[in-house]
Amino acid sequence: MNDREPSADELLAMAYADGELTPQERARFEARMAGEPRLAREVSELRRLAVLARAVAPPEPMDHEWARLARSATQRGLPLGTGWILLLAGLSGLAGWGLVCLECSAASWVPKLFVPLVLAGAALLMAGALRARARTLPFDPYRDIKR
Repeated sequence: MNDREPSADELLAMAYADGELTPQERARFEARMAGEPRLAREVSELRRLAVLARAVAPPEPMDHEWARLARSATQRGLPLGTGWILLLAGLSGLAGWGLVCLECSAASWVPKLFVPLVLAGAALLMAGALRARARTLPFDPYRDIKR
């Protein structure tokens, strides 16, 4: 693996191959390429790599595929919100059952004190994360994006 930093000419060749140069910079670089075959070879290699990368990249699902997935029975059958409600209800039930079992056990005072503290801390963190998400949702720039 090559750990060296790219030279200024290599960075310029990358920007040229990616179409990131202004018209003036592009004209200057093309004039340099005409006189420096090494730069022309560098650009040619970068373009070849870009073509190879596009050839091996998996295809993006088309919009009609996303629409078909959204219409499928498995996507509509059980809303995501129901899953979260069931998960939270199950975790709350397990936590309550564990606290009752801990209180009824012959365990020392240490787990009887710290286990509820851990559960309360986890509940506060979850509530804080949900509250932050609910407060920032109106400002989310991606909420109207359909994909």
